[in-house]
Amino acid sequence: MFKMMLLFVSALLSFSTFAGGATSTLTRESIGDIQGVLKDEKTWSAPEFVAEQSYQFKVDRPLSLGVFDVKRPLPIQLNFLEKEDAGTANCRGYFLDKHFSINEAKVFFEQHAGSKLKLLNGQLVKLTSTGGSARWCKFTDVEVLASKKELEQARQNKIAEYNAYQFEGTINVLVARLYSSRMIMFKLNAGNITQKSLFERCDKTLTIDPPLASHMKGPAYMNKEATVNLTIEGRKCVAKSVVFDVK
Repeated sequence: MFKMMLLFVSALLSFSTFAGGATSTLTRESIGDIQGVLKDEKTWSAPEFVAEQSYQFKVDRPLSLGVFDVKRPLPIQLNFLEKEDAGTANCRGYFLDKHFSINEAKVFFEQHAGSKLKLLNGQLVKLTSTGGSARWCKFTDVEVLASKKELEQARQNKIAEYNAYQFEGTINVLVARLYSSRMIMFKLNAGNITQKSLFERCDKTLTIDPPLASHMKGPAYMNKEATVNLTIEGRKCVAKSVVFDVK
């Protein structure tokens, strides 16, 4: 009992020190659902006292301020896939406002770390005071959109599809740098391919095979337009011929 009283007094003093006579207010704002990939939390696999210390460090302040509806919310971190999700609230911490024991939290991360989740019914809780401000995001529930295994399979499929891409045709480009065995492009002027696709796949650089004559290089060809017979396989970009317009 004496220990509990000490802890209560310590927490009260800590909050009083924070307040320090300053005015502080909590405001709440609905932010809807957000999506992201759940980061792993290795601390839940640590010895119980280590996991509990780490947990308390994350939840003590918002708990003391009455941010949550439950006594043991689950702190989580996400890798956001969409910019609009990452900028939803710019929160100090994200929490599931549901009760999780240490063992339940450990199982949750074992099952879902690396999975794409949707956090439901989000609420931004803002603390504003003359001593500073803080923002926490809490959610009532979670939906698994894709498991870690499914995300990895989708990634592999995307890589395979990307590597299977082929293009063959004639393009006109402005040359930034010219060497006997490679060309750095500045701009696509014409051709049956978009500049975005061309530059992303080829990193603005074409291998020239067979190589050009030794004199065809250097600053004399900068910003000159060249007609290129180009083949692309995945990310392999080869100029079979390079002809400069005579002017």
